[in-house]
Amino acid sequence: MKIKFIANIKGIYLGYSFEPSEVVTIGREIGNTIAPINVDGFSRHHARIFFKDGAWYVEDVGSTNGTYRNRVKVEAPVKIEKGDSIRCGLMELASFEFEESAAPAPVTAAEPPKPVALPKPVEPQKPVEPMKPVEAAKPIEPAKPIEAAKPIEPVKPIEPVKPVDPIKPAEPLKPVEPAKPVAPLEPVAPLDPVAELEPVAELEPVEELKPESPAKTEKVSAPAAPTALRRPTIPGLKPGLKPGLKLPQKGGALPTGLKLPPKNGALPSGLKLPPKGGALPSGLKLPPKPGLKPGIKIPGKGA
Repeated sequence: MKIKFIANIKGIYLGYSFEPSEVVTIGREIGNTIAPINVDGFSRHHARIFFKDGAWYVEDVGSTNGTYRNRVKVEAPVKIEKGDSIRCGLMELASFEFEESAAPAPVTAAEPPKPVALPKPVEPQKPVEPMKPVEAAKPIEPAKPIEAAKPIEPVKPIEPVKPVDPIKPAEPLKPVEPAKPVAPLEPVAPLDPVAELEPVAELEPVEELKPESPAKTEKVSAPAAPTALRRPTIPGLKPGLKPGLKLPQKGGALPTGLKLPPKNGALPSGLKLPPKGGALPSGLKLPPKPGLKPGIKIPGKGA
């Protein structure tokens, strides 16, 4: 009866199948049937699986970490049943199945034996070259002495925990005073109806203002510089008037430079008399009344 199972070695799953005539040995040393490399927890010769009396058994062969079947340590050979799990170190064997082995076919005399093919002649091997002499190994330097470990300082004692002060009881809450009843509100007097507004009278249209002609401005000449007054000489008065001044003629003479138009004659071109009852044109003044020139005063007595 064949045995089949799967081995889980560090996450790698491998399938195995063995005949009853085989003995399955498990260990770290080379030569075992299952010899995982670089797996912790294995001994050189850990366990073995063998067939006996029509069943398969598992047995621990003196491993350091032991062999377990369904988490129970194996102390003696134990029969393997379908669905068991066996742990050896960090390797787990599970999914056991059993299969009947095929019987060998009988040999009959009627069938002549088949001719056996002769093996091909082996080619002569080339002579092996002699190995080169190995260099002598260098002497190993002696290990340096290990420094003495420093003494460990003693651990300071832990200070005792201070006792916690008991919690003070909370003061009882003062009872809340009941709210005073609110006085009822006085009824509000109804508002008087608002009188309707009178309609506003329409405004009369305003006449548009006519543009006025710009006012004419006249150039005013600067006043002449005042000249020194000279006292006039009046005949019959005491001497003392400066020469060059004359008294006005009797009857009122016209100022110098102004002449009256001839009688029954036409006025000079460009000169018109003002209308009766009207004002003179702007810029034209009548001559002053007969007498002294404006700005000249008669000297007092004794001058």
